[in-house]
Amino acid sequence: MNTATSTLSGNNSIASAAGRAHQLVDDVADKAAPAVQSATQKAHGTIETVAGAGKSASDWVSSNGAQLADKAGAVMEKCAGQVRARPLLTLAGAMVIGYLAGRVMR
Repeated sequence: MNTATSTLSGNNSIASAAGRAHQLVDDVADKAAPAVQSATQKAHGTIETVAGAGKSASDWVSSNGAQLADKAGAVMEKCAGQVRARPLLTLAGAMVIGYLAGRVMR
């Protein structure tokens, strides 16, 4: 009979500890809820800010991309014109630049 009584009191103390643990978890969850909600709101605000900046950058690139491509094409055409006008001078300049770059890389 003594064994049954100690088992029963052991089960009650386990149930009591489990109940206290559940209550502690509920208390912590209740206290943490406002902080979690605040952090969630701040995270959403940050995401909105980043999304807005990304959209602005995207809009700028789409509106100015054609102009940048036109300018790059104009610079390339001008360089090609210089090469056609002075091919030997261009070749000599490229060799000098290559030689100097090689010396710097050592």
